[in-house]
Amino acid sequence: MPRLAVQTAFALLINTLIAAFLTAIGVGGDFATNLIFSYCIGFSIFIPCMAAIRLARGRTALVTGVALAVVLGSAVGVALGLTLTGHGLEQWSSEHALQALLIGLMFGVGVSYLFYARERVGRLETELKERELRQALAEKAQVDAQLRMLQAQIEPHFLFNTLANLSVLIRSDPPRAERMLADLIAYLRATLQRTREAESTLGDEIELLKRYLDILGLRLGPRLRVDFDVPEELLGRPFPLLLLQPLVENAITHGIEPKVGGGEVRIAARLEDGRLRLVVADTGAGLSEGGTDTGFGLENVRSRLRALFGEAASLDVRGNPGGGVAATLELPA
Repeated sequence: MPRLAVQTAFALLINTLIAAFLTAIGVGGDFATNLIFSYCIGFSIFIPCMAAIRLARGRTALVTGVALAVVLGSAVGVALGLTLTGHGLEQWSSEHALQALLIGLMFGVGVSYLFYARERVGRLETELKERELRQALAEKAQVDAQLRMLQAQIEPHFLFNTLANLSVLIRSDPPRAERMLADLIAYLRATLQRTREAESTLGDEIELLKRYLDILGLRLGPRLRVDFDVPEELLGRPFPLLLLQPLVENAITHGIEPKVGGGEVRIAARLEDGRLRLVVADTGAGLSEGGTDTGFGLENVRSRLRALFGEAASLDVRGNPGGGVAATLELPA
């Protein structure tokens, strides 16, 4: 309901109660007459009071405007009441003056309370919004710091492993080491550019993932086979940067590398029931007996999911019936 309608209903209620009170104490005439005078005086005060509340700048101007509205509105209301009840201004009596005084005082108190309550509610709402905003900004800063820390943990982890492989290849296969170094530079340049951007998409993640797999492909050769099954219409969807890479790295490190003949890593994405579902599956060695779905990379992913989505996202890692492991990531679409 609009605020003006609420205020008008409040004024009607006060005027009716004042008329009933005056009738009960024997001031004025009967209830109908008192109701007419009460409405005339009440709304003669109410209208300029609302104008003063809307137009006044500063507390002093507001108090002055409300006080004038009460005094002048009382006089105008009595004159209007006399006219509506068939009397003339010459019949203004001390009883009418008392009636005007009582109605003016009571209605003035009611309007003052309305203004006070409105001002207090407005102030409390403003304070609440400011407090909620400060809390939201503090939580966002904390989450951003946590995400930067978690993301920063991934890059050195991969970088150190690659540099260690480079040091071996430089002695045994310089041309391959040179190609790996070029791929590493391209990957780091692309990653640095992406981390400086506020938003990232699934397409950005897939592009970085391909550069990452190019580096690993030089080391593992034909033992590593990769298949992407990501519909083009999903590539533009927002997606946290470097969220898939730990899952792919986990599949290669614990699945493909320990297996003599290597294997395949398949990255698939689907939109199902309003959720983005991504699966990183491998045909590698599988979960060892007593093995768990924990580790640096997986815990990093779970921590980022909690920070970004709370309970709305999940990561499930389990063995495939035909061998290997499948990591299923589900995010709100």
